[in-house]
Amino acid sequence: MLDNQYPWVKKTVDNEFENAVMTHFSFDQVTSRILASRFSTLSDIHDFLATDADDLIAPSRLAQIEQLKTRLDLAISRHEQIVIYGDYDADGMTSTAILYDLLKSLGAKTDYYVPNRFKDGYGPNPLVYQRLIDEGAQVIFAIDNGISGNQAVDLANSQGVDVLIADHHQIPDQLPNAKVIIHPDLSPDYPFKGLSAAGLAYKIASYLIGPEKAEKYLPLTTIGEIADVMPLLGENRAMIKKGIALLKSGSNPGLQSIMKKAALPIKHLSAQDIAFKIAPRLNSLGRMADASMGVELLTSQDPTMIAKLTKEVERCNQKRRTESNKVYEAAAKQVHMDRSDVIVAAGENWHEGVIGIVAGRLAQQFNRPALVFSIKDGVAKGSGRSCGDFDLYTLLEKGKSLYLSFGGHKQAAGLSLPAVDLPRLDHILNDTSFDFPKDKILLDADIDAKQVSLAAYQRLEKLAPFGQENPEPVFEFQHLHLQNIQILGADKKHFKLTVSDFQGEILFFNRPDLIGKLQIGEAIAIVGTLSVNEWRSHQTLQIIANDIRSEEAVPDRSVFARIYSYFSTRNVTYSPNDFYQKVFLELGFVKIVDGVVFVNPKARHAELSESDTYRKRAENGY
Repeated sequence: MLDNQYPWVKKTVDNEFENAVMTHFSFDQVTSRILASRFSTLSDIHDFLATDADDLIAPSRLAQIEQLKTRLDLAISRHEQIVIYGDYDADGMTSTAILYDLLKSLGAKTDYYVPNRFKDGYGPNPLVYQRLIDEGAQVIFAIDNGISGNQAVDLANSQGVDVLIADHHQIPDQLPNAKVIIHPDLSPDYPFKGLSAAGLAYKIASYLIGPEKAEKYLPLTTIGEIADVMPLLGENRAMIKKGIALLKSGSNPGLQSIMKKAALPIKHLSAQDIAFKIAPRLNSLGRMADASMGVELLTSQDPTMIAKLTKEVERCNQKRRTESNKVYEAAAKQVHMDRSDVIVAAGENWHEGVIGIVAGRLAQQFNRPALVFSIKDGVAKGSGRSCGDFDLYTLLEKGKSLYLSFGGHKQAAGLSLPAVDLPRLDHILNDTSFDFPKDKILLDADIDAKQVSLAAYQRLEKLAPFGQENPEPVFEFQHLHLQNIQILGADKKHFKLTVSDFQGEILFFNRPDLIGKLQIGEAIAIVGTLSVNEWRSHQTLQIIANDIRSEEAVPDRSVFARIYSYFSTRNVTYSPNDFYQKVFLELGFVKIVDGVVFVNPKARHAELSESDTYRKRAENGY
């Protein structure tokens, strides 16, 4: 008996509009239903489907782009040293790589500097600016940062060095006194506001050398846009579609090397592959080492250098995984399982490069906002992630008198404070009780698993690429009978199901809490997305599962005995939505220690009916 971990919510669809979509575009019912739930007019759907990389918004509509060209032309004619000042994430690396290659192709005397996460911090660092100026920088071009760099810009101005900024982050109350600022939100005539830094860099390239020559930068643009979780609508969708096509055809040697090392199916490369395989690898350089290597990899044509840097990417990515798991395990032990509060976890010398990842994992696992701090030399440097639509930034403002630094937005934040003030911060944030919004899974449609085919999957692919604001369609598959379970991976955290009425496989990733609780022959419902696995030119349908629930009646005592025995022999991670764990906790049969379920050897005898959870399930009959 398994409860779904998240509520399953079906999207509402106007049936008349769905039929109109089906008739107008000659789509099947499932595709029509998805489009009808996401758009309100046929015109909107037409615009979504018709996006073309040859018909993008003119870059001339970006405010101050002509002033940017004028200043760069002057710098090139004077042989002035231009230093591109980037950022250490994937969007920062790709946008820096585009500008560096672009300016070199124009004959500019140029170099780049990517701040070190640990030594320099995010954004314009006045000390670094001064060092760059001392080393000969005459123009500093800040990309993916700079919009809040007032102090650094003033320092550069005082020494006759012009600062050019191309940024997409939140605009501050006071803009820096830069020579040029390119920003979508400062461009009233530019209708699309969802560009990442790599998208802006591509637009600048299109303006300076023309869209045909700039097309070679679309693979880098694609990586930056997806990595920075930008909306996959409008011209982003058009650029990314073209960028993925160019990646499939072998564009950019550095990216090709990363994809091969990651064993990605280049012929069937998707936005999801980029989001979950390529972007984390590039980001690992900034988290574990020096992101400058990423720019070098993305701009190099030397096979020996590319191979060397790709090897370093893999090393950093593996280190990121190891450090993330280590810090997560330590942080999870600090979570109060019996409370519904903001999680505050801290440890001496936890790796700063992974605390944001760990905060996100904690927030997802426990459905509560999480703050994770690394303490060093008496200072706690932290990263926070929210859950649902809870406004973490506003809550954190309650403790701003304690902070040495603070910034972020509704869903994520970064801050630092004296380590001795962490208990005080915990008290300030949790002085009231919370009812955090639960994550939910939005369902696009029900599908009869027997009717799923490769042809149906290919029809859905017309809506790709999928990502932010154009998510992969999520379906519910009902009345499946479990035939086989196969545990996957060296760490045994993944598994594969074979069921009746579906010719493919169902894959669960990172759900070890489910292993041991599934019964062969059990009737289940699955929600997930459709995928295709290709092996030796043979394609197999897959469901990448997001959640599962049993369709069986209430289990009898023998099933509870089997699950109890399973808890006795394994370290099972606590899951607040686990039906069996809830029943056993209410009866006192188990206890939770450091996030792990342990059998209570001193538990008193109790009937299952004494559990509220069991009784409610029995009364409802499912």
